[in-house]
Amino acid sequence: MRVTGSMQNIQLLRNLRNINTSMTQGQQQLATGQRISKPSDDPVGLTYQMRYDTDLARSDEFLMNAQTGTEILKTMDSLMQQASDVLKRARTLGLQAANGTLDAQQRGTISAEIKQLKEQMVTIGNSTYNGRYLFNGQKTDQPPYSTATASSDKTDTGLFYLNVSPSVKVPVSITGEIVFGQADSTNNVFKVLDELSTALDTNTVSGISSSVDKIDAAVDHMMISWAEVGARMNRFELMENRIASEQVSLQEQRSNVADVDFSEAIMNLKMKENVLQAALSTGARVMQTSLVDFIR
Repeated sequence: MRVTGSMQNIQLLRNLRNINTSMTQGQQQLATGQRISKPSDDPVGLTYQMRYDTDLARSDEFLMNAQTGTEILKTMDSLMQQASDVLKRARTLGLQAANGTLDAQQRGTISAEIKQLKEQMVTIGNSTYNGRYLFNGQKTDQPPYSTATASSDKTDTGLFYLNVSPSVKVPVSITGEIVFGQADSTNNVFKVLDELSTALDTNTVSGISSSVDKIDAAVDHMMISWAEVGARMNRFELMENRIASEQVSLQEQRSNVADVDFSEAIMNLKMKENVLQAALSTGARVMQTSLVDFIR
């Protein structure tokens, strides 16, 4: 087949266009750091990239839930400490009031402080995290206790869960009656404080001593819930570590599919620049040939 000058020129322009397109793609990869900028670059690789992106986004949600659960339980842990301190103070006052040397007026003064301690305990029971009540089960928009009826108030028995993986959800909330005692029960901390206050107001030494014993029982009961909070906190921290480890693995796998190997990309781009220069040099010599050169 006879090769004409027009065919040479067309082929030269086609080659230059292909080289420029390849260089543009290489420059785009270096500028973005991504090997795939459109589906046609690597259809199979794009499928894996989308899967890894989805898994990473879902993993972020699980990690946020685990962190939220840890923060809620840390708040509960602090509240348990406060409640324990309140009961310790009430026990100390009760032991002091049980001393036979105190008179009715002195016990009345102690009763006033016990009433303040009860109000503080109600405040602890109505504590919130981000506007949600912690000790009312799934009814997080309603306060579980009121000062006047705290000893007989019944809290919601539902549990609030947080998902930390596609198949694992961990309970976060603890209903108030588990922590502070069943409504109207002998170990209900609000009822115990009310009874102690009443015994002090009536100057009943036996009632004061009995209330001190009930305070001890209420503390023991609360410790069980406190231990449960600690166990759940450890569970969330373990899940945080696991999710963070999984994210590192997912990011590495995504990087292998989608990210540019900069050293290789720079070397390829440099090679394409050399090819372009060679093509331009060859094309310049071809384009210089004309009919006049043959006439000579």
